[in-house]
Amino acid sequence: MSESLFVGIDVAKDSLAVDSSPTGLTLSVPNSPEGRQDLVKALKEHTVALVVLEATGGYERPVAAELLEAGFATVVVNPRQVRDFARGLGELAKTDPIDAHVLARFAQIVQPKPRPAASAQQAELAELVVRRRQLVTTLTQESNRAEMARLPRVRRSIEKITNLLEAEIARLDEEIAKLIEADETLSRKDKILRSTPGVGPGTSAMLLSHLPEIGQLNRQEVAALVGVAPWDIKSGRWAGQSSIWGGRADVRSVLYMAALAARTVQPHHSRLCQAPRRTRQGL
Repeated sequence: MSESLFVGIDVAKDSLAVDSSPTGLTLSVPNSPEGRQDLVKALKEHTVALVVLEATGGYERPVAAELLEAGFATVVVNPRQVRDFARGLGELAKTDPIDAHVLARFAQIVQPKPRPAASAQQAELAELVVRRRQLVTTLTQESNRAEMARLPRVRRSIEKITNLLEAEIARLDEEIAKLIEADETLSRKDKILRSTPGVGPGTSAMLLSHLPEIGQLNRQEVAALVGVAPWDIKSGRWAGQSSIWGGRADVRSVLYMAALAARTVQPHHSRLCQAPRRTRQGL
């Protein structure tokens, strides 16, 4: 049997640079539907243990989705983590082929845990949630511009756009709610999540779509995955200040807003203590 390969893929807007460790697969294909099909076909000619890609502003999502659909164990990692790994190897140069090789070495040595493959409903939910967040960001920008606008026709223009954005956000909210309700697993988790103080439909949808591991890991593992677990900084007698970093920024930001909302509610102390336990058992 051939030796298992650990594959690294450097994702650019228009191309995919591929390398493996041990050496056995090196190629470059377009980042297009046809190119990704060629990539999957090439990978199927080998025994692949793990595929690692960097997060590159969304260009990696179609690649990761098609690799998972094809049955390959796939991980999308934080670019800073890979860059620190490259420095540790003494690899300071940075080109697409070099980055692909570093990712392959990272996959072989670190062997990060693959994410579970998302169901079709979960993948659809994730795309809807991302689109909603984009529109909310644009709506916030337009609202801020309205405060600075002096000309009436400019204010009317901004009002027209904000009304359009609000209507589209409301439509997406309906689609997201229907999608969750139609899926038994998503619906069950949604009810449990929203029973927690401060967690509304938007937070729940983000957790369901961007944290598929929820319900499969313990609280410490989930906290580390999201990036809300403090990391200790100690050396000898010196102890620095613990801090959080890394993880999934989108999930962390909605959890922060949920925590602020929960503080304003000020539920009874016993409710705060008991609700998380029920949630973990239910999930």
